[in-house]
Amino acid sequence: MKRININILLGLLATFMLVSCEEKDERVVYPHSTPVIESATINPTSFVYGDSVTITAKVSDPITPLSTLEMRMVVNDKVIATQKLRTKGNNAEVSAKFQVAYISELTNNADVEVTLNLINVEGDVTTTSITGIKGYRTYYKNLYLVLDNGKVITLTSKGDKSDEYESPGVDLKNNIRYKIAEKITDKDQIDFSGHVWGLKDGTIQIVDEGGDYIKTAEPMKKSTTGIIFNTYTFGTSLLGEDLVNISSLSLDVFMDSEISGETFKEGSFYIEKNKEITLTGDLKDAVFNLDYFERVGADKVKFLGETGPWVLDYSPARKYVLVQDLDSNYPNVLLACGEGLGYPSKTKIEATTGWGFDQIKQFILFRKVSDNTYQATVYFDAAKANFKFFENKGWGNEKKSDDYVLPEILINSTTKGAKDGNWYPAPTAKSGNYTITINLATKIVTAVAVTLP
Repeated sequence: MKRININILLGLLATFMLVSCEEKDERVVYPHSTPVIESATINPTSFVYGDSVTITAKVSDPITPLSTLEMRMVVNDKVIATQKLRTKGNNAEVSAKFQVAYISELTNNADVEVTLNLINVEGDVTTTSITGIKGYRTYYKNLYLVLDNGKVITLTSKGDKSDEYESPGVDLKNNIRYKIAEKITDKDQIDFSGHVWGLKDGTIQIVDEGGDYIKTAEPMKKSTTGIIFNTYTFGTSLLGEDLVNISSLSLDVFMDSEISGETFKEGSFYIEKNKEITLTGDLKDAVFNLDYFERVGADKVKFLGETGPWVLDYSPARKYVLVQDLDSNYPNVLLACGEGLGYPSKTKIEATTGWGFDQIKQFILFRKVSDNTYQATVYFDAAKANFKFFENKGWGNEKKSDDYVLPEILINSTTKGAKDGNWYPAPTAKSGNYTITINLATKIVTAVAVTLP
C-alpha cells in the first residue's frame, strides 16, 4: 500500500513540474502600440563614400518593450550602409559607428536616403527618415594601373572633378590583368593604405591585399594605345586601333612578347572563316597550327576557324604559329594538358606541355570539328606522354582514358597500372606528329601520323 502511495505522489509531482515549466516558458504578450523615434541623427551630415559615420538615436515605447532599430542608407538606388541596433526596455539611447560603402555608380553631392525602422517586441513598426545627409565622391590627381607582371602605369585625371583617369600612348596587349591603386610605394608596390580597386566575389570593388586582379579585354582592338579607368563605373576602357579583316600577314604587325622565358611575336587579328591569307617574310616558312590553318600554297594559308577576333603567336626559334582561342571553353574547344605533347615544329622538335594552363605552350587546344568531335595535331613524345583532357582551364569535367577506345599509340590508366584516368603511351608507340581526334559521344579516339607541310 505504501509503495502505491509513493508512485502516485511521484506522478503528481512530475505533472506539477511539467505544468509549472509550461507556464514559465509561456511568452508574455504585450498590447500593440506605436514605437516612437524621438530623435535620430547622422554625424557628420556630409561625408565622403568610404568614410566612417555615426548614427545616434533616442527611442521609446511607453506600453510595449522595444526590440530593434534598423537603419538603411541608399544613394542612386544602391545600398551603401545598413545597421541593426538592439533597443531593450521601453526607453533607449543607441549609438553606432559604421563605414559607408565605396561602390560604383555613387553620384557626387548626392542626397542620401536614410530610412529608420523602430520595432517593438510585438512587431509593431514605426518608420521615419533622416534628411539633409550628403554623400560626396573622391577625386584624385593620379591613379596607378598595376599589371600582374608588376609594371606600373600612371593614370592622370582628365579634369577637375573628372571620373576618368587616362594614360595615352600605352602600347599593350588587347587583354590585361591589373589592379588600380591610389598610392604606390617607392618600390612600385601597391600601398593598401589608399583605395585599391580589384576583383572580389566576381565584381570590381575596393579591395584589400586579398583582392584578385581585374581582367579587361577588347578582342576587337588590334592593340592598346591608351587606357581609361572610370571611378564612377569602376570600368576600364582600352583605346586603340580596331582590328581589320586581314588578307595578308607580315611580322611587322606583331608585337614582341615573352612566353615562359621564350621570345615570341604576338598579334590580334580579325580573320574570316575560309579566308586565304598571303604570307610574307619568315612567315612563309612557318608551320601554322594545322587544325586552324590549311597550307594552300608556298605563301598562302586558309583559315579554318570561325570568323572573329583571334590571337596568333609566332616563335622565331620554333618557326611555328600558334592560335589562342579567346573562348577556350567547352563546347568551343577541349584542352589537353600534362606531359609529352607539343605543337609540331620543323626546327625545334620537342614536347612543351605541362600540368597547367598559364601559357599557350603548356596545353593543347583541340578544335571542335563536328558535333562532339575535337581534333588537334600534336608532336607526341612516346617516352613522356602522360596527359588528360579537360573542358576548361579550371580543370573542369576531365575525360578519363579508361572510358574511351584508344588508338595503338595510347593505353589507358588501368592498363598502365596507375588507375588515375590519365592517358599514357603504348609500349610500342613511336614519337612523331599525329592528328588525334576524340569523339565524346562514341568514346572513340583515333591517331593518324602526319607529315608537316
